Amino acid sequence: MKKLSLILLLGMLSLSVYAQRRNEPAYDQEKLEAAKIAFITQRLDIKPDQATKFWPLYNQFEEKRRNIFKKMRSQSRVDKEDLTDEKAQELIASKLTTQQELLDLEKEYIAKFAKALSPKQAYLLQEADRDFVRHLYRMNRDMRREEPRGETN
Repeated sequence: MKKLSLILLLGMLSLSVYAQRRNEPAYDQEKLEAAKIAFITQRLDIKPDQATKFWPLYNQFEEKRRNIFKKMRSQSRVDKEDLTDEKAQELIASKLTTQQELLDLEKEYIAKFAKALSPKQAYLLQEADRDFVRHLYRMNRDMRREEPRGETN
């Protein structure tokens, strides 16, 4: 009876720990942002006087871009079983409008970035941004490979 009680207690504790871990984000947002700032600053060789102008603009841009991406994701969540031709036409028009919003935002901010940075740095920004994302994917992939796998008998 004591063994059964102990097993149940340990099972309940492990479930509560697991539940707490699921509610926590998988990453530290502040560390991620700091790493991104360091990566882009180093990649573009951003000088301190440029940084004071550039980073507030970039943060505004990122916030607006995140909102557009949220909008795009919500437009993609459609019950395909009940999709009519008319609804599909509306969704296509809406999706294209949202994509145009994103392009307009990029046009607006690339001009602003070219004033805070050099035009060359502004041009290379998108590449640095993509490289940072690739770097994160590689790190995540490598960490998953290094995780010990449970033994099966």
